[in-house]
Amino acid sequence: MSRRGENIYKRKDGRWEGRYIKGRKLNGSIHYGYVYGKKYYDVKQKLTLIKSQLPYYQEQIIYSYSGTVQEWAAYWLETFVLPTVKLSTYVSYKSKLSVHVFPQLGEIKLTELKKEDVQTLSDQLEEKLSDASVHAVFRVFHTCLCAAQENELIPKNPVDTVRLPKMGKRVSKALTTGEQKRLKQVANSSTNGLAVLIALETGMRIGEISGLKWSDIDWERREVHVNRTLQRLTDNNGKSQIVEGLPKTRSSTRVIPLSKRLYHLLWKQKHSSKEAYILSNTEKSVEPRVVRYQFKQMSQEAGLSDVTFHTLRHTFATRCLEAGVNIATISALLGHRSIKMTLDVYTHSLLAQEREAIDQVSAF
Repeated sequence: MSRRGENIYKRKDGRWEGRYIKGRKLNGSIHYGYVYGKKYYDVKQKLTLIKSQLPYYQEQIIYSYSGTVQEWAAYWLETFVLPTVKLSTYVSYKSKLSVHVFPQLGEIKLTELKKEDVQTLSDQLEEKLSDASVHAVFRVFHTCLCAAQENELIPKNPVDTVRLPKMGKRVSKALTTGEQKRLKQVANSSTNGLAVLIALETGMRIGEISGLKWSDIDWERREVHVNRTLQRLTDNNGKSQIVEGLPKTRSSTRVIPLSKRLYHLLWKQKHSSKEAYILSNTEKSVEPRVVRYQFKQMSQEAGLSDVTFHTLRHTFATRCLEAGVNIATISALLGHRSIKMTLDVYTHSLLAQEREAIDQVSAF
């Protein structure tokens, strides 16, 4: 019978046996060491002495996994990530590691990876990527190494103490009312303008708009149900394909009321369409890559520069704030995980409203 939590057992021959982690085999499995004694306290004293030396053994002996950083990361992606997340998340993780981590650190043995190596990578990425992108890469890398630490392949995570660039407040670019008016005029006159009009009136993401089906619209309640998203993903062989999946997060599956203007526009389009998707092209949906290309053409025609399709989502949220819609409602319409996320993104827009409120109060 063992003493709880101590790995000390009474053997059939009457002796006491104590067990401790002595090292690891090349395949990563644990190699145990044993001590014996006629009395329980003798064995416990021996184990205490050995465990007092474990910090030395942890650094020098125990962690003898022979694989490289890239070999472990590939195993982690296939074993721990792929079965538990959406395919798009797996592809994103793999891309961040393959493009930004493996070229610099991939050939280093996992057990020999040092904080200095990781810090050098951070400094190099800081020179060519935005602060947010550097943090995104290191979130994935840190999670990957946490799994290695939890599986006792490394004694500590070298990313824990790495200095990353400071993250500034996210500033979301939105169209002015004049720019929005010009873009809507171009979209209304274009055969490909429906996606732009939907984005400006609902704040939906580009993949959500590409995945919209006519069956997602409740004509009686005048609302649209966001149930799916379309993405172009690349497989392990380098081939890309359109994948239909669930929206970005659980809160992204939502219901959005339709304005009268958008309702009548969609109703008119519905009677001239025989396809399942609202944005259709020969029985298939128009994929996000094509929608981006069409938007680029329309934005240039409207005289807009430095804008992306995602700008339309920010524009919708900004117009809501300007109209006095409360932040909780805007967060729900956008499908954000929390109100805090909405506040972090649109703080600058709220500040303009707060300044106006202060001016109104001072007028009294």
